[in-house]
Amino acid sequence: MRNWRVALAVPGLMAGAMGDAAGVEVSCPDRLAVEQRAQAPDGWIVSYSGIAPRLSGVSIFDGQPANRVSVNHDRRRQARRELILTWNLGHSPRSHYLQCSYERTTASISMPLPPGTSQCEVAYDLTTSYPGGAMPVKRMVCR
Repeated sequence: MRNWRVALAVPGLMAGAMGDAAGVEVSCPDRLAVEQRAQAPDGWIVSYSGIAPRLSGVSIFDGQPANRVSVNHDRRRQARRELILTWNLGHSPRSHYLQCSYERTTASISMPLPPGTSQCEVAYDLTTSYPGGAMPVKRMVCR
């Protein structure tokens, strides 16, 4: 699993919400380490794949995600084999939050976006999907 760190303007790198937002980019980690526990019925054996769940969804919230005030994307376009969603973010007294969802788990992670973040863009891969119908995220960044 990758840690949040300052990005060098290369898609897929992580950024931390440290200090001034000028020049800071934030993106979701590509994978999330998740520890599962299952209780198998008598006679059954539990096994695990050992593969970390991959990024399958990005949401933006006005305030903490627990408040359930999601922000709709402003632009949706298809380019080649991608679905690209763009959020243009204005000022929010509650802060905008980035939430990252992953395939094969109900776990998600979120963090407040750095002050001054004005746009998030997500590109989904239209050529494939995960079980359950979620599309892989090819790249995403908030600036």
